[in-house]
Amino acid sequence: MPAAFSTELSGRRVVDSRGDFLGAVVDLFIDDVSGDVLGLLLELDVGLDPKLLPWSTFGEYLVVPTEEVDSIDEEIHLNR
Repeated sequence: MPAAFSTELSGRRVVDSRGDFLGAVVDLFIDDVSGDVLGLLLELDVGLDPKLLPWSTFGEYLVVPTEEVDSIDEEIHLNR
């Protein structure tokens, strides 16, 4: 994942490999020992069921591991 400040990513749209909107970044999931960014916390788009997606949830948010990020520009693109 390229270097960025969390405030730059907050609110950014996340789309899957087909360009379908999944949700928006609300926070980062960070390992408190290593400081590594483990994932993006997403607020899902209305009507999406997190149980049908391949990632886990943390409270009301979807956790997308950083390994799933393909690229970051105006939107965050996932590799699947």
